[in-house]
Amino acid sequence: MLRLLAIEGNSMQPMLFAGDFILTCKWPKAWLQIGHVVVVNSDKYGVIVKRITKVCSIKGVMLQGDNALESVSTLAMGWIKPSDIIGKVIFTSPSRNQKLLTKNR
Repeated sequence: MLRLLAIEGNSMQPMLFAGDFILTCKWPKAWLQIGHVVVVNSDKYGVIVKRITKVCSIKGVMLQGDNALESVSTLAMGWIKPSDIIGKVIFTSPSRNQKLLTKNR
C-alpha cells in the first residue's frame, strides 16, 4: 500500500523540510535496514518520520532524526515495535517553496 504524506517540522533536515512530500510503501519488516527512512505511528509522538539506526529481530528498531537539534532523541523514543512502522520512504519531492529557494541560490 502506498501513502503520500506531507512533512511537518524540521527533524529530518537537510533531507526533508517542512512542506516536502514523501511517498511510503508498506515494507516487509525483515527487509528493514540501518539507514532506511521510515514513517512510524508512535503512541507518544504521533506519526513521525525518522531514520533507522539499529535493528533487532526481537526488540524492533531504534530511530533518529537527521537534525538532532530539532528531533526527539533516540533514548526518548526507545525501541519501536515493527507493528508501529507504517512504511518505508521510497520517494521524496521537495515542496514548491523549497524548489524556489534552491533555484534562487
